[in-house]
Amino acid sequence: MREGGEPNTPLTALVGIVFAIVLFVVVVFLQAFFYQQQRAENARKVVAVAPQELSQLVSQQLGELHGYRWVDEKAGVVAIPIGRAMELVVRDGGRSPWPPVPPPPPSPPAAPTAAPAAPKR
Repeated sequence: MREGGEPNTPLTALVGIVFAIVLFVVVVFLQAFFYQQQRAENARKVVAVAPQELSQLVSQQLGELHGYRWVDEKAGVVAIPIGRAMELVVRDGGRSPWPPVPPPPPSPPAAPTAAPAAPKR
């Protein structure tokens, strides 16, 4: 403080401006650091390591796609390999084993309705 108890306004303004600049730089640095750490964590957890469960699941699904298996043994339903299924579809020309569904009947045109009358004044 100056003589007489008056604050030093230019010094206070300078300290405030310097503090604002330092605060801005710290916030930008922390944000950049956070995003860098987030990318590193994502790479460590997702990109770098192929989970064992995922590879097992993929191999199981490929085995189901490319092999014969029972869907319902009591009913005698068997799933066939995807390659054979595609051959059968191409051979049959894409015909469906179910009868075609007829188109819906045409609906009658809507009757015009009269607009409500305007209120009388």
